[in-house]
Amino acid sequence: MSFVGLRLREANQQLQDLQARVHSLTENLNALCSGAVGVDQRVSNLERSGRDLAHRQESMESTQQDRPYGEAIQMVQQGATASALVEELGLSRSEADLVVMLHGSK
Repeated sequence: MSFVGLRLREANQQLQDLQARVHSLTENLNALCSGAVGVDQRVSNLERSGRDLAHRQESMESTQQDRPYGEAIQMVQQGATASALVEELGLSRSEADLVVMLHGSK
């Protein structure tokens, strides 16, 4: 076999090896891309869950802040004084006076 034929066969083998490597790398890249899409979806779901939890927490905090006023209104409608609101519900004196003024007996 001639030198040129030998070199051609070696070059052909290298080409096949490189093509196999490119194919393998392409498959790996495709797998990574597919995995990245899955991770992106999970991150999006986690972000959505985080936002939902934050909204729920804000709602609960708002409800808890409004609760003493609802109780205070009920107490005043049943005849409670501003002092009772301060002692039992922890309202400030000015808050208690305002609730009595707005919702007390007229």
